[in-house]
Amino acid sequence: MKLYSSKLAPSPLKVVIFLKEKGILDQVEIVNLDLGKLEHKTPEYKAIAPNSRVPALQLDDGTIILETTAICRYLEALYPEPNLFGESPIEIASIEMWYSRVTYELMVPLMHGFRHTHPHMSQMENQNQEYGLAQRELAVKSLDTYNNIIASREYIAGERFTYADIQMVTSLQFLVRLNRLDIQDYENLNDYINQVSSRPSFLV
Repeated sequence: MKLYSSKLAPSPLKVVIFLKEKGILDQVEIVNLDLGKLEHKTPEYKAIAPNSRVPALQLDDGTIILETTAICRYLEALYPEPNLFGESPIEIASIEMWYSRVTYELMVPLMHGFRHTHPHMSQMENQNQEYGLAQRELAVKSLDTYNNIIASREYIAGERFTYADIQMVTSLQFLVRLNRLDIQDYENLNDYINQVSSRPSFLV
């Protein structure tokens, strides 16, 4: 298998962390694209990923899987242990619920806040400053909410580390600072991020 990745983006990092948690990182060839040089916009890469996004997983038979969660679900099916998407029906539902909530309530507004306001993104986005600032304001409200949620638990989706934690921690590590916010202003989230990111899989 071959993973088209980038060291500058959180989404492919989630797959790399997932591979390390599964103990199979050495079984996948990693091809890092330079997003700053728009290597994800080349005709060669668009033939692999028409949406010009990373990550993309190319199987040995040439099949392409796009989207972070789809790639990780495929890998979970191939390598079911250690389990990261849930075992019992309620655990599966909880992980699904929390990584979806994290995606739409935290990651998406933080992402749009960055994409639509940061000068370095002007070549990649048709920026809408007003929209970006509104999304950042929404993200700040969500950060307050999640700072309260995580105060009473060690992991976001239950009593153990799961894919939902990969989604939440990598998103916050990358996107909070890009929005010129300080995660240390959110004590519980900061402690949670430090605890989860101390896992060996995050040391990439």
